[in-house]
Amino acid sequence: MKRVVITGIGAVTPLGNDIESTWNGLTKGLSGIQGISKFDPSGLRSRIAGELRNFNPEAYLSKKDVLRLDPFVHYAAAAALMAVEDAGLIKKRSAISGQRSEQQKETEINRLSKEGLLGSAGVIIGSSRGGITSMEKALEGHLTRGKPFSAYLMSSSTINMAASYISMRLVTKGPALGISTACASGTNAIGEAFKMIRSGEIAAALAGGADAPICRLALGGYGASGALSRRNEDPEKASRPFDRGRDGFVVSEGAGVLVLEEMVSALGRGADIYCELAGYGTSSDAFHQTKPDSDGEALAIKKALNDARVLTEEVDYINAHATSTPVGDSTEAAAVRKVFGDRAAEIHVSSCKSMLGHMLGAAGAVEAAITALTIHRGVITPGINIEGPDPACDLNFVDVVTDKNIQAAISNSFGFGGVNAVLVLKKFEE
Repeated sequence: MKRVVITGIGAVTPLGNDIESTWNGLTKGLSGIQGISKFDPSGLRSRIAGELRNFNPEAYLSKKDVLRLDPFVHYAAAAALMAVEDAGLIKKRSAISGQRSEQQKETEINRLSKEGLLGSAGVIIGSSRGGITSMEKALEGHLTRGKPFSAYLMSSSTINMAASYISMRLVTKGPALGISTACASGTNAIGEAFKMIRSGEIAAALAGGADAPICRLALGGYGASGALSRRNEDPEKASRPFDRGRDGFVVSEGAGVLVLEEMVSALGRGADIYCELAGYGTSSDAFHQTKPDSDGEALAIKKALNDARVLTEEVDYINAHATSTPVGDSTEAAAVRKVFGDRAAEIHVSSCKSMLGHMLGAAGAVEAAITALTIHRGVITPGINIEGPDPACDLNFVDVVTDKNIQAAISNSFGFGGVNAVLVLKKFEE
C-alpha cells in the first residue's frame, strides 16, 4: 500500500484566520469563546460561542460568490486555498502580481491547478450542519418580510457544496465529496481521502471540514438537548474538558483543510512534509442518538492503530475529542483506558476545544492539523480550564505547553448517532 503524508494546512478558527495564528493562540492558552455577536441570543439558554473574528471572505471569493454561498463554504474555500498554497501546489496569491485584476489572478490560479498535481486531486469536505445559517436567514426573511427565496439557496446550503466549490475554484477533476457524520465529519473526510490515496485511486486530496452553525436554530436546538454550557457570564472558562465543573460544550465555527499526498509524489516534487498519516479507524456505537458508548469509541481507536500497524506502547500523545460534556468526556476516558490499559496514565492528552470550542464538522479536521503540527514541531499545546480534574477522567492531561518528541499520536472524533472516527499520525521517516 502507498504511504500518505500531510504537506499543506489551512484553517480559520475562533483563534485566528490562518493556522499560525491559531497555533500561537493555543500555545498561549488563549480562549476564542465570547458572547454571541452574530445575532441577538436573548432568551437562549446558551449565549456564548466561538466566532471567527475579522474574517473577510472577499479575500478568497468574489463578491458574487460571497452573496450566493453559505458561510460554511466561505470558510472551507479559505482554508483550502491556504492549504494548497502552504503545500506549494499553487503560487501564493500575494505572489501573483498585485497589478492584475481579480479575474486575471483567478485565471492564473486555474492555469497552475490544471498543470500540476491538483488537476487529478480529490476534494472531500465534511460538515455537520451545512448551510443552516442561510436556511434560517432565508426562512425568517420569507415569513417576516415576505422576501422571496434565492435561486441559490438549495445549492449553496447543501453539504457537498464546500467540496464542489473548492473543486470548481481549483479545477480538480478527482472525486468531490461531502461527508456528514455529525462531529466526526471532518475526521471521516480526512480518513476517506487517506484510503483513496493509499489504494492508488488518486495521488492527492484536499480533505477536512467546515461549519458555520452560529444561529438561533442551532444554538436553540443544542441548548434544548442540554448539551451546551450555560456559563454565559464567564465565556472564556465555559469550555473545560475533563474538569469536574464542566456543564456542556460551546458551539463554534470555522474550517480546517489538509493537503494529503502519496509519499513518493510529495518527495519527488520536493514538498515539505509535516508528518505521515498512517491509519484510520471508524465504527458505530449502535447504541443511542446522543449518548456515547466507550466500547464503540475503543473499537475505532483499535481499528486505527491496527490500520497504522502502531502498537499501543508506541503512542505518545492523544488529541482528545473532549467536548466538555459530563458524559462525553468520561466516556472517552473510559475508551482510552480500555485500549491502552495502564499506559493510559502515561500518554499525554490535551483538548483543543478548551480554547476553540466545538467547531462541529470542522473540529476533527482542525484537531488533526494541530496534531500534525504537534508532531512536526515537538510541542504539545495545553488544555485550559482544568481547575478540578474529574476523577472519572483520570488521564495524563497537559495543562502547560510541553516539549515532547512525538513518534505517534492519535486524534479522536465522536459524533451524535454514535459515529466514531480516529486518525493515527506519525513522525515522517522516509
